[in-house]
Amino acid sequence: MFPSWQLAILSFSYIGLLFFIAYVGDKYRHQYVERHQPIIYALTLGVYCTSWSFMGTSGSADTNFLAHIPIYLGPILLFVFAWPFIQRIIRVSIKLNLTSIADLLAARFGKSHNLAVIVTLVALVGTMPYIALQIKAIVYSFQQLQSDQRLVGWGLGLIVTLVLAGFTTVFGIRNIDVTERHPGVMLAIAFESVVKLLAFLAIGLFVSFFLFDSPADLWRQSEAKIQLNEQLNLPNFTSIAAMLVITMAAFLSLPRQFQVMVVELKDEKDTWLSRRIFPIYLLIFGLFAIPLGLAGHLLLNDTVPSDAYVLFLPSLLDQTWLTLLAFLGAISAASSMVVISSIALSTMLSNEIVFPYIFRTKQSETNEYDNFRKRLLIIRKCLVLLVIMLGYGVSLMLSPDTLSSIGEIAFGAFAQLTPALIAAFYWRRASLTGVYGGILVGFMLWLIFNFLPQFGLYLQPFNTELMSASSMATLVSLSANVFVVWMLSQMSRQSVQERVQASVFLEWQSPKYLSSQKHRHIDYRELELLVSRFVGEDRANISFQEFQRETIKKNVGNEAYNQLLLEHTENTLASVMGASSARLVLSSALEGRDIALDELATLVEDASVQKQQFSETLLQSAIENASEGISIVDNELKLVAWNKKYVDLFNYPSELVYKGCPIEELIRYNAKRGLCGEGSVEEQVAKRIHYLRNGSSHSSERQHTDGQAIRIEGNPLPGGGFVMLFSDITAYRQAEQVLRETNLDLETIVQERTQKLEAANQALAVAREKAEQAHLKKSQYLKACSHDLMQPLEAARLFTTALSEQNNLNEDQKRQVTHIDHSLKVANDLLSDLGEIARIESGNIRPNIESFALQELFEDLNTEFLALSNDVDVRLKIIATSLFVKSDKRLLRRILQNLIGNALRYASPGKVLLGARRSGEQVRLEVLDNGPGIPKEMQEVVFEQFTQLDTPAGQLTKGLGLGLNITQSLSAILNHKLSLQSEVYKGCKFSVQVEKSLPVLSAPQSVMATNVSFSDVTVLCIDNDPDVLAGMVELLAAWQCNVFTADSYESADEVFEAYGLEIDIVLADYQLDNGEDGLTLIKRLREQSPQYLPAILITATTEVNIDKKAAADDVGFMKKLVKPAALRAMMSAKLTKKLQDNYS
Repeated sequence: MFPSWQLAILSFSYIGLLFFIAYVGDKYRHQYVERHQPIIYALTLGVYCTSWSFMGTSGSADTNFLAHIPIYLGPILLFVFAWPFIQRIIRVSIKLNLTSIADLLAARFGKSHNLAVIVTLVALVGTMPYIALQIKAIVYSFQQLQSDQRLVGWGLGLIVTLVLAGFTTVFGIRNIDVTERHPGVMLAIAFESVVKLLAFLAIGLFVSFFLFDSPADLWRQSEAKIQLNEQLNLPNFTSIAAMLVITMAAFLSLPRQFQVMVVELKDEKDTWLSRRIFPIYLLIFGLFAIPLGLAGHLLLNDTVPSDAYVLFLPSLLDQTWLTLLAFLGAISAASSMVVISSIALSTMLSNEIVFPYIFRTKQSETNEYDNFRKRLLIIRKCLVLLVIMLGYGVSLMLSPDTLSSIGEIAFGAFAQLTPALIAAFYWRRASLTGVYGGILVGFMLWLIFNFLPQFGLYLQPFNTELMSASSMATLVSLSANVFVVWMLSQMSRQSVQERVQASVFLEWQSPKYLSSQKHRHIDYRELELLVSRFVGEDRANISFQEFQRETIKKNVGNEAYNQLLLEHTENTLASVMGASSARLVLSSALEGRDIALDELATLVEDASVQKQQFSETLLQSAIENASEGISIVDNELKLVAWNKKYVDLFNYPSELVYKGCPIEELIRYNAKRGLCGEGSVEEQVAKRIHYLRNGSSHSSERQHTDGQAIRIEGNPLPGGGFVMLFSDITAYRQAEQVLRETNLDLETIVQERTQKLEAANQALAVAREKAEQAHLKKSQYLKACSHDLMQPLEAARLFTTALSEQNNLNEDQKRQVTHIDHSLKVANDLLSDLGEIARIESGNIRPNIESFALQELFEDLNTEFLALSNDVDVRLKIIATSLFVKSDKRLLRRILQNLIGNALRYASPGKVLLGARRSGEQVRLEVLDNGPGIPKEMQEVVFEQFTQLDTPAGQLTKGLGLGLNITQSLSAILNHKLSLQSEVYKGCKFSVQVEKSLPVLSAPQSVMATNVSFSDVTVLCIDNDPDVLAGMVELLAAWQCNVFTADSYESADEVFEAYGLEIDIVLADYQLDNGEDGLTLIKRLREQSPQYLPAILITATTEVNIDKKAAADDVGFMKKLVKPAALRAMMSAKLTKKLQDNYS
């Protein structure tokens, strides 16, 4: 019909259009795509309608126009009646950031990686026939329409495969994104859904109203009524019912459908339109397949294959444009399925199999994000190519068959995942063992009975008139799957992690649910007996009597009464064992599972008795060994516990004191002996009994006739009763009397001296307070200066760095930028010295002593000062060493930085040497130079603040004279001896003595990445200084980053709410406005993010231990002024760690 070159040009033009649409979708995803996301999402669901729907169903309808109905009716029924289930799948997947059906099932059943692997392999094998079907459909359409037949089938199939793989890798695998969303591809898929719908609708209308006068005319001429009567039989109905079950089961687990319906969805609100549009979309395909099948059978009959009716019907009236539109519709239907399926499968294969294997076998040693990302991208692109090539291979191996049979067979594989999916959301008892076994058994049966016979290895074993052999095989395997899931779940026990994960997927089955399941009468006396075993008979009886008084069964109804009774029982049990245990006991009693109720109660009762006995023994031992006399009475004022000290203090007869003795008798015994004061005995007894009954706390002393003094303290017990403490304080009172007499003479002397001391102390306190305030104000001033001046310098440094990244600067401009950058660095060094002095004087430096290799420190210093030494014409030499020392690496580096910087400043031109010497258990670090030297009389002065030598070299340098003072102070903090040896015109030798350490193994140091590409990395920058923020945007934009900015909590929340899922890393200043800080903000953002969010804290603050706080929160830390190379390296390391965590 058409020359091959015309079809090729049309095909490649259409593919080019798809490339353009995908490119636009990616580029303008924020401006346009997100605004129209509901309609795009609804249309992408049309990926369900593949070439099987576009061509195969009309082929099936030529002889049986009811056979294709289940293909469309199944999803429609799900969207109408099972919409809450679909919403739950979507809601949980978004909440847990799940990226595939394998992720979902693995997350539900104990985060099992092995289950994810099995699901991935099932999806892969099940998708292969489907991809083969699409490739065959495109090749088939091309061959049917070409007139010269120059291209052979396998060659054309290979071209199609490579083109689809190219499109998928370019737009489907552009980034390694945890969310696995592809806005550009989704826009292209939505466009293809529109194309195939318009094509199918146009052909259907053409057949119904142009080839025939009306659908009724077609119905009459094709004698469809006779066919319908013939098809209204039991075998046909059973076939339709079987296919309906298979379709509904497969739809929920199709990888491509899960990808577009769940993974690509950003907000659950976007689904409302899809529930209305998608069923209508399917209804159009289902209805118009009937006239296409009838017309094709009537007009074309056996002149063309039935699967090609859609392509050839327009040619009956020479409607070339409609034929080409049908050809594009067929390409759209097939290609969209291949693209989405290959993306979904590559994600599953990489996330569940390949990436975990790589991370387990070889831990990545690089922190270069760009290299790591490219490596993962290459792997995933290779997986896309592998998936599509496997589909191409299957298309070559399969024997020629109709499109419909291949599609039906592929549906059977996906259906094996649906029992596990339903159990994940609706059956709490489903276990990993049951699901694992069910999928394996069902899939193996499908493989044996359905898949392998397609290769001609043997005939299908099922041959029945009720339904097709493939449908029968799928139902058998699906039934076996369900049975194995149920049986193994009953036999096996869930792990703790499975139960924890189940709580995310299922709401707890409340007593109301349990009672509705049992449908039986609940006797409150049985529940009272149950409760009495845990809380005691009296308390249980009182509790249920109150419930009976408050709840009248006739007024509330039987069902509500049972519900209230169960809630009351659970609350009563929860008061002694907690809500979870109470719920478990109650559900066990109602269901009769796991353990007999009497056994459970006996176990708890025995444990309670043993615990009570132990507690009583421990309490009695503690009372008996107390130094005070102790007596305890219950709420009936009877003695229940006492110790020997109590009996000895009051000389009670042994027969008078016994357990259960009324306390009234003991009080009367004491009153008769005159120990209760004056007055009648009965009045004294009544008075004390009254105190005890009222539960009044009291404290008093009692003096016996023999001079013994006893202190009495009484306190009520929470459940009624009283505890009394009796202490013999005779010795204290006697000593007190002696002291009182002695103190009378001393008080006068002490008072005079106290007045003199108070006056002296007040004067001293005033002087000290003034000195401290002056010192504090100086430190605060230095801190404020260093921080506030750092902000504009940071902004200026960022702008110069961004400017230097541009490639259009001439040599003069580059030199000027370099000079500006150098001047800013000098200013930064001055401010850093001021900040260091403030920290030292405020005592905020806490050393972190550790053992490390000196060579690592020497290499860092060599890298830092090499360029500077060349600029000032000094030959810097650092002697390699194998020694290890024990010190604070950061502070020791600061000391050596100051010494080397000082030497470079004064030795120009000349030489500077850094080396280490072993001296017993000490290591002496020496910095030598051949500069002008320091006179002996100045060698003490140079360590004072703001002191510089008056030399020609010193006058050319810029500084405040703080370096050596800082060095001396840090050495003192570290307990390192600092010494100086120098002669005029013979240079200087500064030495620092550090404790030697044994060699320790250190982690391999990663090479700083200075040329890392951050293309398409999205960064959120937070800083309250607009100049710093603008400078950071310029710098990151030069690194090809996408940048969002915020200056406060509120603006950061707004940005994160809109673009949170796209943000890859956060750069935040520590000190924000209104007392806000960057660390707290980072924690807030992480709580909102469903995935790990890397962050770096950038600050000029002098707050103590801020770096340790950042490290504890897994936040990178950098001090201003930021060095761009260091920032790139840290960003690279953080982003790489994010990828490793996601896929390891």
